[in-house]
Amino acid sequence: MHGRLKLRPADSARRRQREEKLRHYREAMDALLGGPPPAQVLSLTGAVLAANPDVGTCWNLRRRALGALGGDWVPSELAFVGQCLGVNPKSYGAWHHRGWVLGHAPAPPAGREDLALCERLLAADPRNFHAWEHRRALVAGQDPEAELAFSGALLSRDFSNFSAWHHRLRLLAPARGEPGALPPEKLKEELELVQNAVFTDPTDQSAWVYLRCILSRAPPPPRVVCLHVDREDATLAVIFSRPVKVNPECPELKATVDGSALAGPWRSAEGRPRPSHTWLCHLPAPPTESPAHLEVTWADSAPRQVTLLPGEAEAWWQEPIVERELFWPELGVAAAPVLQEQVQVCRELLELEPQSRGCLLTLALLLAALDPRGGAREIREHLGSLRAADPLRSGFVAHVQSRFEAALAVLGAGQELSLASKGLTAVPFLERMAALIRLDLAGNELRELPAALGALRRLRELDLSDNHVTEVGVAPPLPRLQLLRLDQNPIGHALALAPLAAWPRLARLGLAETPLGSAPGGPAHLAELLPGVEVAFS
Repeated sequence: MHGRLKLRPADSARRRQREEKLRHYREAMDALLGGPPPAQVLSLTGAVLAANPDVGTCWNLRRRALGALGGDWVPSELAFVGQCLGVNPKSYGAWHHRGWVLGHAPAPPAGREDLALCERLLAADPRNFHAWEHRRALVAGQDPEAELAFSGALLSRDFSNFSAWHHRLRLLAPARGEPGALPPEKLKEELELVQNAVFTDPTDQSAWVYLRCILSRAPPPPRVVCLHVDREDATLAVIFSRPVKVNPECPELKATVDGSALAGPWRSAEGRPRPSHTWLCHLPAPPTESPAHLEVTWADSAPRQVTLLPGEAEAWWQEPIVERELFWPELGVAAAPVLQEQVQVCRELLELEPQSRGCLLTLALLLAALDPRGGAREIREHLGSLRAADPLRSGFVAHVQSRFEAALAVLGAGQELSLASKGLTAVPFLERMAALIRLDLAGNELRELPAALGALRRLRELDLSDNHVTEVGVAPPLPRLQLLRLDQNPIGHALALAPLAAWPRLARLGLAETPLGSAPGGPAHLAELLPGVEVAFS
């Protein structure tokens, strides 16, 4: 009998009960759709919602009926919604209706009953985000100390209550865009609470996430970090610190040439209507006998300027790189001594729990924020240990390591940069590499050309040999690229390289040791797609 599926005999009584409920539901819905008077609507919808609070049509009809009846129906309706939440504590319709009822109260209720309701539901399920959001709305604008005590009580019972940590963060740092959101004494208290949590259960991620959040601030708004003017390509490129969405006729982004506004429109360097680091605008033929002064303004920031001199084919301006913005750029609330103290705490815990994933990640990030160059070896060791301790999230660790290696290389970059054999799965900070002429990315784990590649307006040579690239895809054309090496990549069809036909100055393409070189008709087909491009298969 082993291995045979055991079929439970049908429960006839339960089946009859379901059929009876279905019959009542259909009768009630038929009556509701017939347009009964408001009083009957309340009775019918009450019968349906008491059994199933997720019928949105009934909630809509009920609100319409309550609006027509008039009178003080708020207390009874709140009691009814409470009964429905007892059936399904995570009913979207019930929670929305409760908020609607509170909004129609003659006077704002004290909220004690709702707070008690939230406490009961959170005691049953601490992850009920409906109850958390409702509670936050109730206490908005009030003294947060009572709520801090509430979340502290929950955490004292269970440090893994991520929702309680999140609630606490929302109370302490409502405007996290400003440095210094937490006073030093309050920050010290929170760090002590986190320390108790991580030493109690070093494997739980909740407290580690909270620690990284309270040491951080919201990232600064996007700003212009580089301008590039190309006379031959007749293009002005504006490169931002973060991807932004620029409408074709964007009033936030303005550019002038010798005081005259550029007509636009703006287009993404990626060729798609989505947030991008780089935005391009057609540039009318600048004067050839006198300098052309270009000025770009984004939102309310200070204008950025670049001058194209007579006889020059290009000109650029680039903002100086600030080291701290590359390594954990959101870090800014805590002073260096506070971060050093947390490094010591992490090292002490790591001696006891060498496989603590949260500790390994936090320690690597703290060291990168404090001294990325001096601590590079230790940071790599911790990230390697993290990948071994958490193989299911090796992709995330590889991304963190890619950011670290790229940031470290950018600091010492001139016009040439090598990131060969760094284990990169992505190439961040391309917007900070806009002055590069040559970029070496050979021997990594890249599967596609980076979408932000369009920021490299001056690039002449790009080496992507020995990666995992199968096609060019939607990579933006680089206006000055002459040499592209894709040797030892699994490219097996000429059509995978067809987008390269849009790259105006591409003169040589390396495809040594690729399946395309031995594919029947592959080289001939590629020659038709890319006329004038020298292709090297060896």
